[in-house]
Amino acid sequence: MKIFKNRGDIYISKSKGIKSAEERVLLIILAIIVILTIAFVVMLSQKYSSVAEFFVGEDISVSDMAVDDMESLPQISGKSNYLLIETDDENTTVHYVMLIQADGDNKAYKVCTLSPNTKIDDTTIEKIYEQGAGASLQTRLTEFFGFEIDYYIQFNNNKFIDFTDKLGTFIYPSSQAVEYSGGKGDDTYTVRIKEGEQNLDGKDLTNIIRYYVNEKKNFQIPNEIMLYALTNYVSEKNLENSEELFRIFIADCSTNITVKNFADSTDALTVFCKSSQGITVYSANANYDALELTPQSVQEIKGYFNK
Repeated sequence: MKIFKNRGDIYISKSKGIKSAEERVLLIILAIIVILTIAFVVMLSQKYSSVAEFFVGEDISVSDMAVDDMESLPQISGKSNYLLIETDDENTTVHYVMLIQADGDNKAYKVCTLSPNTKIDDTTIEKIYEQGAGASLQTRLTEFFGFEIDYYIQFNNNKFIDFTDKLGTFIYPSSQAVEYSGGKGDDTYTVRIKEGEQNLDGKDLTNIIRYYVNEKKNFQIPNEIMLYALTNYVSEKNLENSEELFRIFIADCSTNITVKNFADSTDALTVFCKSSQGITVYSANANYDALELTPQSVQEIKGYFNK
């Protein structure tokens, strides 16, 4: 086929001409679509503040959808203070003591770890426990701090491990590696933990807390570990089995928490379990002068646990 009849002339076949005409038609259609789309968007922008509002409606925003589950949860208020006591298997030696608050007003957990050697009016926590067990220690600490401790929970070591293992494991980002073996007689324990994220079970949890309280005299890290545990243990998964877990809890520990207390806390438990990622956490650090809490530390602890 001859392409050039004369210099400068371009020969176009009939089939190519048809193709070019089709392209022009398509371009015109595309231009019309673009113009109509722009006009449509401009019109919507005058009426709707966002694309989400157009699809969902005027009364529901993107943030509304994100918190819809939260808004459907029960409304709760009030604060409950708990005294956790962990002992050896003979229930004679106190390993550590923790104050824990579930704050329904602010959706928060607060934790303060205390040494068993803490002197309360010249008597150590361990001695007070020996004389009257958990109820006696609850009363004395309530009088000492000046805020109400509602419940006490006393676990021996093996029961604590068994129960927390039923709640699951959790990730704790350890700031340092720890290798330690200690304790006496039948009450020995071992800590083996690497630096970085560690998956802790019940035995790891209680042993690492015991190590920092009794060997390192560091009460801040046990607070942090327990806060990680609480925000993982109090979860939707465990909420589904909460009644069975409570039956095990009652059987495994000594406590003044009753079945009625559990039933009355259903709404609060639901909120904390279903919004665990949105729970605020606070660590109240205990500071000592010898075996006595400093006056400033006592005031700070009061500030966290007052209701």
